[in-house]
Amino acid sequence: MLLSLFVLPSEAQTPPTWQLVADGEAVDWRPTRAVPSDSAEAAAALALAYLHHEGYALARIDSATIAQAPTLYATRGPVAQVRRVTLEGASAVGADEFAATMATQPGDSFDREALEQDLEALLVRYERLGYPLAQVRPAITLDTDAAVPGVHVRLLVNEGDVLRLVGVELEGDRRTSGALAARVTDLQPGQPLVPYDPEAIRRALEATGLFEEVGAPVLVLSDSGAIVRVPVAEGPPGTFDLVLGYLPAADGRDGSVVGNGFIELRNLFGGGRQLRLRLIRNPGLVSSVDVRLSDPFLLGLPLRVEGQFAGYSQDSTFSRQQFRIESGYRVAPGLELIAAASREAVEPGFFGAQLVDGRPRVAASDAVFGGVGLRYRRLDIGVNPRRGLVLEALAEQGFKRRQVPATDGAGVVVPVNVRQQRLLASGRLFVPTFSRQVAVMGGEASVLLGGRAAGDDARAVYDEGDLFRLGGAASLRGYDEDRFFGTTTARALAEYRYQLDRTSFAFLFVDLGYVDRPPLPDLDAERLWLPGYGFGLQYRTPVGLVTVTYAVNPDLGLAQGKVHAGLSFGL
Repeated sequence: MLLSLFVLPSEAQTPPTWQLVADGEAVDWRPTRAVPSDSAEAAAALALAYLHHEGYALARIDSATIAQAPTLYATRGPVAQVRRVTLEGASAVGADEFAATMATQPGDSFDREALEQDLEALLVRYERLGYPLAQVRPAITLDTDAAVPGVHVRLLVNEGDVLRLVGVELEGDRRTSGALAARVTDLQPGQPLVPYDPEAIRRALEATGLFEEVGAPVLVLSDSGAIVRVPVAEGPPGTFDLVLGYLPAADGRDGSVVGNGFIELRNLFGGGRQLRLRLIRNPGLVSSVDVRLSDPFLLGLPLRVEGQFAGYSQDSTFSRQQFRIESGYRVAPGLELIAAASREAVEPGFFGAQLVDGRPRVAASDAVFGGVGLRYRRLDIGVNPRRGLVLEALAEQGFKRRQVPATDGAGVVVPVNVRQQRLLASGRLFVPTFSRQVAVMGGEASVLLGGRAAGDDARAVYDEGDLFRLGGAASLRGYDEDRFFGTTTARALAEYRYQLDRTSFAFLFVDLGYVDRPPLPDLDAERLWLPGYGFGLQYRTPVGLVTVTYAVNPDLGLAQGKVHAGLSFGL
């Protein structure tokens, strides 16, 4: 990329001999070459050329002195008016279209800084079109015949060749492969480097979360094409998150500590693969485990594949296991089409197997679900976004076979087939407001439909093993973990954040939860609106990223809020 409006010597070159004073004002002028102190005519010619290029078409050199510091005295005269602006040699860029967007327009006073901005904008345009070697040289023709002097600005373009991409190199990273970097930035080695957007490349690499810092990409030319080299500071190969919460005494229950641990190994074998393990221990002998292994580019294709095992156990009521596989096809930057399939099994515990009105609280069952959806994620910064949108929606269809007692009272267990549908959605919108302040809006919703097959009796309706859970630090803040359950659970949230640095922020929040639960054995139907509110802080420390929240709900006093503290540090 070459930007050449005036050719001036650098600081390391021979210092200029002459000074220039125009209209009584010292001018920051450097001759294009050193001129001896007794060569007033040569110095005057260079100074006059400089003033003409500044737009002073009627400038003149009045006098010169060589007594101590050789000095030229000049009169600038009026600034010239732009008569015409033309692009010559441009084919990839529409000359008329670009000229209409320039800051330098016919009828305006000539402004050298505005012209330099136009040249830079034109080179950026060429760079993004795949011509990073394009050169632009301005040629200014003076017209002094009119009452107001004028200039004809010609931009002489040499577009250069379209480069072929050899590959992507990450400077400062020893784990991440160049092939992964090319895939996440939508660059194709061996193909023309069109378009080439350095900032989009930087943002795409930053969004992976694999790097602490991502610098500006640079082009390195070779005999076979160009290499995109990106300076990065690699992040840790994994993280360990520990979240602890204290639930104060309430309703005759003693205060208790709850928590969960989360281990994530990232970028396995340099290909962006991830292994995640989450263990959760909640009050009431509730625990769960979640294990996931994912490959973002299976066999080098824009196809993400993830396998998952999830287990959930609620005291002696029931336990549930789920084996799931999900694939996501990347159709555009940040946009994925999702397909998922899962196999699920529910086993009642001692309490769950007890009969209520001839029906177990929780029936043994196995089910198969399949679904499709989409995921969209575009954030300016992954850890502490200021602007962006995250959306995800999934619709699933499933068939469940329950084991329930026969209606004749003979004690025989018979299978009942049930068709169910699940709708899952979540989203976040990040909107910058004032300096270092961000408004966050969003929520999640889960809906279960179906529950009985045509012709089946009332015992084929939902039981507790089917339902979604709500409550706690990761869902509805201000309430106990997984306290509520229903066929429909939802939460809307609003946060207002003050950003302390790139990863840290303080925030206020308001949550509004909704639960719709049908009648269950020993439980009546329930429909609730559940507000929660509080404040929190996420802060980067030498140990790791610390998150603290304090949340309450209208049924609690301000001193009885739920406290959650989390620590995330690299492995």
